[in-house]
Amino acid sequence: MRASGLVGVGVVLGWLASKTWSDPGCQLGLVVFLVATAAMALAFLLAVVGHGRDVRAGDDDEDDEGDRP
Repeated sequence: MRASGLVGVGVVLGWLASKTWSDPGCQLGLVVFLVATAAMALAFLLAVVGHGRDVRAGDDDEDDEGDRP
């Protein structure tokens, strides 16, 4: 069900983009919107993945057996 919902959203956004693209006055706005959305999505993805994190540092509490009763 989720996949069909995503397909439906894709179809609607594609239709809307095609209608907007046919209007010369809206082409620049659509391009700016798509570039800004892609940049924000990339920034969010890099923040979630932890880009630039020092992998060798490790977690101080990783193998701590002192917490167990």
